[in-house]
Amino acid sequence: MKRKLLFVIFICLAGLLSYTVFLAVAQTESGTENFAIVSGKWERGQPEKIHLYMMENGALKELASSTVAGDSTFAVVCKPDKQGDFFYIGKNQTQEDRYAFFLKPGDMLNLTVNDSACLLNGKSSPENTAMTLWREFVREMEAKSVYNMRNRSTYADFFPLLEQKLKDLQNYPKSKTGNSAFDNGFEKYRNINLLDIAVSYLFKPRTVHPKPEDFPDYYRNLNIADFTTTAYLLQYPDGIGLIDKVLMAKKIWIEKSAVNSNDGFMSEIGAVRNDTVKGEFALQYALRQKTYIGLSDFEEKYGKYLITENQKIRLRNRKNTLTQLKENMPAIDFAFPDITGKEISLSSFKGKAVYIDFWATWCGPCNREIPFLQKLEADYHGKDVVFLSVSIDASKDREKWKDFVKSKGLKGVQLFAGNEGNRELSKAYRISGIPRFVLVGKDGGIANIDAPRPSSPEIRPLLDSMLKN
Repeated sequence: MKRKLLFVIFICLAGLLSYTVFLAVAQTESGTENFAIVSGKWERGQPEKIHLYMMENGALKELASSTVAGDSTFAVVCKPDKQGDFFYIGKNQTQEDRYAFFLKPGDMLNLTVNDSACLLNGKSSPENTAMTLWREFVREMEAKSVYNMRNRSTYADFFPLLEQKLKDLQNYPKSKTGNSAFDNGFEKYRNINLLDIAVSYLFKPRTVHPKPEDFPDYYRNLNIADFTTTAYLLQYPDGIGLIDKVLMAKKIWIEKSAVNSNDGFMSEIGAVRNDTVKGEFALQYALRQKTYIGLSDFEEKYGKYLITENQKIRLRNRKNTLTQLKENMPAIDFAFPDITGKEISLSSFKGKAVYIDFWATWCGPCNREIPFLQKLEADYHGKDVVFLSVSIDASKDREKWKDFVKSKGLKGVQLFAGNEGNRELSKAYRISGIPRFVLVGKDGGIANIDAPRPSSPEIRPLLDSMLKN
């Protein structure tokens, strides 16, 4: 025990653990046997920090972080339950560069993350040995799906690989670590992890798009009920979002049907079997509402599905936030060329409401909003509202953008920001993802910095109220 404690103190003095974690370990009367330590080298991407998470209410919650030293070393400490639990370590909460481990009190895990894999060093627990074997089983699939931007892949090579892995999975040995809590949970983890990798691939940028008949039966046979009979999804990162992905994949790429961002998915809530998961699924959509009116309408329709006290508290917090939003500051002006090369500024539309769409030709969710935006433009034609679309495609793709605008018959005001404009807009309007919509009032002030999408039922009442003023 003394040796473990000295090891932790050494790490802390080296500056790799946060001060609060150091106090938690150093001040405990029982020493380090109640804690688990994860240390090693993170050689991929030279991150500034590494974070340790676990799941709480269906979302990742950060427990500790470590500054990565000049020699790529890091270390984090957590306090697992007696039986142990699943933890996630990574650069951030996103799917890339995030790895799952099972930690028990007293575990000391050492790993190396290099450009191709996450490797365990030295002796490891039976649980983490099993998880390492699973990571190796899906590594090639992950490279083509999760790390698609590094390893460009088409459906022509991904789909056969998926089908082969599904065959191999039939003979994959059951986990027998001697820890029944782990073995039962890990079997569920494997099935959901494989599903996540398979479905995530469909949402990655790619140059060749499959036709409905190209999809393996695995996708056609996906059934929400099959993986929502228990509450396990709440223990898997973005498990609730995975329900969305499955529904969207089937509707858009296989069934080729339009999807409304709210009611289209909420109509599927009956397929979710577990009541707590059903509540989180409903809450996920409630928290996306951009206006108090929209949230109240959503609560009236779907509030009955929120069954836990925590779900109800989070809904109340969102309502309180929406009633407190004050967005009357002047919109930050910008000017970019239209399709003819003429510079057009946002300020030139003062006196009219402006609905701004920040988008890109390569963005799938952006493209799915286009039909809804076109319908919105047609319905509000002749009224005091301007529909302003600003492309943040790379500067080299300006001609591609022009061709896209012409081929799709895009109306409204179409501007091209390019690389420099993208950086300018991202900073000014706090854009972290697209599509992103902003509403500017007739007085030139921000009416809604993160406005509802054209497919949302919230946008029309919002526009109508602005046009009355």
